[in-house]
Formats: sequence, structure tokens, C-alpha cells
Amino acid sequence: MEKESDEELAEKSAESINMNRSDLSARHKQILTNMGIGVEYSMEQIAEKIGLKGPRTRQLLNELVNKELLACVGTTKRRYIKTVD
Repeated sequence: MEKESDEELAEKSAESINMNRSDLSARHKQILTNMGIGVEYSMEQIAEKIGLKGPRTRQLLNELVNKELLACVGTTKRRYIKTVD
């Protein structure tokens, strides 16, 4: 079994990110547009930026985390970080 090169792994990772982005809603895109890479945001900050209530915003953020476009840190005070542009 051949070991994949770093270049091949990077290409697969980029393809995976593009696939994860292909089914983004307008709200998902709005969240990503309003976030800076590497900056931590609370759910409340994002909700305020996009004009939605907390529960719907939390659902959208969790969907983006599942697509590996955001990272979630913290347990009681969750913060969201945009991981890719």
C-alpha cells in the first residue's frame, strides 16, 4: 500500500472542504462572511451580526462545525472559530 504524499493529502483536504461548502445555505454563507479567520466568536455575537435568534443561530453554527468549516472551543462558554476561508 502506497503512502500518500503531503501534496495528495492537501488536495484531498481541499476537495473535502469544497464538498462541504457545496450545500451551504445563504445563512451559512452569511455567518462565514461575518467571521474573521482565527477569531473567536460567541453564539450571541454571531446571532447579533446576522439578525437571528439564538437557537437558530446555534443550529447553523453546529452545522458548520459538522462540515469542518468552524471549530467549537469551550464547554460551558462555547466559542466558534472560522478555520478556513
